[in-house]
Amino acid sequence: MNFKVEVFCDAGYRANTYLIYNNEKCIVVDPANNIKTLKKYIGDRDLVGILLTHGHYDHFIELFNLLKEFDTLVYMHKNAYKKILDNNLSCASLFGCMDKFELKEEQVVFVGEGKKIDFGFVQVKAMYFPGHTNCSMLYQIDKMIFCGDVLFPMSVGRNDLPTGNIVSLTDSLKRIKKMEHDIMMYPGHDEVFVLSDALKFNPYLKWRFQSSLFILYSFLKKW
Repeated sequence: MNFKVEVFCDAGYRANTYLIYNNEKCIVVDPANNIKTLKKYIGDRDLVGILLTHGHYDHFIELFNLLKEFDTLVYMHKNAYKKILDNNLSCASLFGCMDKFELKEEQVVFVGEGKKIDFGFVQVKAMYFPGHTNCSMLYQIDKMIFCGDVLFPMSVGRNDLPTGNIVSLTDSLKRIKKMEHDIMMYPGHDEVFVLSDALKFNPYLKWRFQSSLFILYSFLKKW
């Protein structure tokens, strides 16, 4: 593996930002954290892309500041584009943010199921996993998956926000269960984990409890 991954989680919303990099190039996944710290790690590297796992405000807080500093493209599902420009759909208004965001379409690359992106130093496979939102993407590099708010070590993304759907989320979790169990999962919140551990301990992946747990989860609303 000729690249490294750094995780940043220094903002109030406890969302993870990931920097994937080698000596010359880097990618940012979900720019949610302190841009000054992020810029220090980017250094002289060429920022060749920004990946958004989905269009919720707590995962793109620093996106527009990052685009002011770097000339690069943003990769996202087509449904995320409308969402990040609408404070109600992105839930920015729930966080007290009333800023008006603008993002030119030529700055965006829309990705969907099976899209492969070659960044030169890494190849990324995009996968569409709706449920938490209608724009939730997973990004796979080798045996690593950046999964946003689809799956956490002991939980899953809430489905009661705009465009969330419990049926779609259930289908997405069924697909995850079929993945190779030794894959490392890099979630939008919480710690990095091995999928095999989630399959053992995450109650939302134990289907005999699925119905009652999803009903309970609608009240918990962790993220």
